[in-house]
Amino acid sequence: MQRRHFVAGGLAAAALPRFAAAQGLEKPKCTIAVGGKNLFYYLPLTIAEQLGYFKDEGLDLTIVDFAGGSRALQAVVGGSADVVSGAFEHTVNMQFKGQPMRAFVLQGLAPQIVLGVNPKTMANFKTVADLKGKKIGVTAPGSSTNVLVNFVLAKAGLKPSDVSIVGVGASNGAVAAMRAGQIDAISNLDPVITLLQRSGDLKIVS
Repeated sequence: MQRRHFVAGGLAAAALPRFAAAQGLEKPKCTIAVGGKNLFYYLPLTIAEQLGYFKDEGLDLTIVDFAGGSRALQAVVGGSADVVSGAFEHTVNMQFKGQPMRAFVLQGLAPQIVLGVNPKTMANFKTVADLKGKKIGVTAPGSSTNVLVNFVLAKAGLKPSDVSIVGVGASNGAVAAMRAGQIDAISNLDPVITLLQRSGDLKIVS
């Protein structure tokens, strides 16, 4: 079975594939799938692209942007991308599903994901338990932003089925959904979080 590669945006162990140094490039034309390239979370990928690091290594690289990490991961599993840039927990989860994913680059030391509530629709928010029955926006269902929601809910004694998960992306759509009151809470990253916080449209919970 082909081993697929994973560029981790959060915590990860880093080890470059042996073939890169030993034999030259195995595949000079490569596609990287990413879930929300505008996010600061993926800034190392964007910097490497803009500074020409991939070209310097002889790579003809295409970066394809998706609404969230789970969609980017699906692209690699489905064969339309060679590498996915995303959260490390996907690497672990895919091992349990029999998919031999391997993380080989560390892009960040922390997940950088924030969960916050909408002051308009949840003015009386006191605890995470108040999220029961509410709509929570994530970049895409199954993405690392969704994983964080599940974790915070579990700590409060709630199940994922106690809320409605809504995919809102990682850019203007996420900001607009929150400001319009279409979602009661959001799990996302910068710059989305900072934009909402500065305009008073977000109260950080976790």
